[in-house]
Amino acid sequence: MKITIYSTTTCAFCHVLTTWLEKENIPYVKKNTDEDDSALMEFMSVNDGNIGVPFTVIQDDSGNVTKIMGFDQAKFRQVLGI
Repeated sequence: MKITIYSTTTCAFCHVLTTWLEKENIPYVKKNTDEDDSALMEFMSVNDGNIGVPFTVIQDDSGNVTKIMGFDQAKFRQVLGI
């Protein structure tokens, strides 16, 4: 499973999400869109018009992609199977 989180340095919900994932021992890649132009361009290409953060893209081992806007813990638990 591959998890990519698009965030900004000032986003409190981004911090809550990454802290929760770390507590659950779930690896992820975080891309700060306000510090990295290439991360911003990537975010714009995958966000389906949503401009809020955190915006998470989860790709499972079979290639299925789930996109989650914000920190919806119930949705994350469902998608991650925890």
